[in-house]
Amino acid sequence: MTRSPDPARPAPAARYRDRVPHPDAPTLWSRRTALRVGGTLGGLVGLSALLPRRASAAAGRAPVTVDGWRASWTEPVLVAHRGSGDTYPEHTMVAYQAAVDWGATAMEVSVGITSDGVLICMHDATYDRTTTGSGRIDAQPASVLDDIRVLQPQLGAYWVRNAPPVPLLEDVLDRFGGRLVLCLEAKNRAAYAPMMAAVVRRGLQRSVMVKVHHTSDVLALAAAEGYPRFAYLGSRDEVTETNIAALQTALDPARDVLVIAAGTGPAARPFVPDALVRRAVATGIPVWVFPLHRRSELRHFVDLGVRGAVCAGYGYLAGVVPPVVRDSWSRQRVAPGELALAVTTPPTWTADGELVLDLPGRAHFVMPGQFSSVASTDGRWSLDVDLRWREAPGADDDLLSVAFGHEDDRYYEHRGGIGTGYHATLRADGRLGLYLHRDRRVAGQQLAVTTTPAPVTGRWAHLRIEVTPTTVTVRRTDTGEVVRATDRTVRGGHLHLGRASRTGTAGFRALTVG
Repeated sequence: MTRSPDPARPAPAARYRDRVPHPDAPTLWSRRTALRVGGTLGGLVGLSALLPRRASAAAGRAPVTVDGWRASWTEPVLVAHRGSGDTYPEHTMVAYQAAVDWGATAMEVSVGITSDGVLICMHDATYDRTTTGSGRIDAQPASVLDDIRVLQPQLGAYWVRNAPPVPLLEDVLDRFGGRLVLCLEAKNRAAYAPMMAAVVRRGLQRSVMVKVHHTSDVLALAAAEGYPRFAYLGSRDEVTETNIAALQTALDPARDVLVIAAGTGPAARPFVPDALVRRAVATGIPVWVFPLHRRSELRHFVDLGVRGAVCAGYGYLAGVVPPVVRDSWSRQRVAPGELALAVTTPPTWTADGELVLDLPGRAHFVMPGQFSSVASTDGRWSLDVDLRWREAPGADDDLLSVAFGHEDDRYYEHRGGIGTGYHATLRADGRLGLYLHRDRRVAGQQLAVTTTPAPVTGRWAHLRIEVTPTTVTVRRTDTGEVVRATDRTVRGGHLHLGRASRTGTAGFRALTVG
């Protein structure tokens, strides 16, 4: 069964011609057709010897090896998670390519197997969560891929209109093998042998790590076959003294890594306890954590002795995406570093460039991390943004907020007690306020408040925020009122936009800094 992401989607053959966004990407149609036919000719491994081999992506230069990569580690080591799953549809060619373009030196790839023996790249055992298809992968032949796309609407409407196909492992190995370390995991145990056979056929044995859950028999099998292992504790609850001790016995500190689930951070469920992280570090095996999304999370774990992280927002965490000075919301796709409370609570973006916040039942904030740091070197900068209620909130005291001046990128929410900075507020009754908030304190300190006309639902207001080394000024330029305070408490560069009510729908547009 499939569900269409777009009524105007092209026919399958056309989809493989025109949906791969990189001009040098491999053509998937002929490989898929051949592999499907191969199911009737004796299976994937037998057919692979008959297929014409494209040269490895590393042809003409020495391939990257795990040993060489490890010898050159600059810590913290960052591994691209699901390609670049915070920004691009996970486990797709475009997600993998983005990670490589951003300079990733290692990337994890999940592998499933169809009922006729075709290896595909996907995290789940079913198509349901991430694609237009449904049902178990191993219960259906590869022919269903003709009508399936990777569909992740939380990344924006752009990725619904341009939903990419599910990649074959063959194509991923041919394109990226030897260019960076690939951490390969057979999500279905039946996929392990053919997955490693595909590696061997390409001579990539020294360029891959075997990613494996700590309970799998592949942990011992991969060691017997001579592969370095990426052994992981897959949830916060699995990070226990007992499991860490077992992996300490099983792993080789010179070749393997111990990877632990980080938890979801202080804005929701707490991180995995520091004591357990230190216990893992004390094994002497290099410890990585996953999945990290924010630079503040990375800093927290590095301070505990962790040597690396598996991150879905590689470009943002690595700091290789240049900061911007104006939004790109009209593209209707998440930007690198644009983060809400969780990947399941994103904003939406309209074609005319409006960011919309309407999470039911609780406040809704987003950190536009694509701006990275709005603070200038001389302590003077400004911010402009349009804001409005698309749908009215339930109370006059409900407010729209721009929080700024934060030193780090932890998730901020009004009266959430996280981070030190300022927040400018426009309440539904028109009060314009400037406040200072401090980490671990719920209530903010009022710096200045004035009365302005109540915002009209559906009509844009405009705020201009000006920061100098000694003052903070907020102007409502559509009506002319100003609030100002002399305060030097904090001058960080991270900001958040939000709706601090449980009802109503907020909109922001035309965000610029200068």
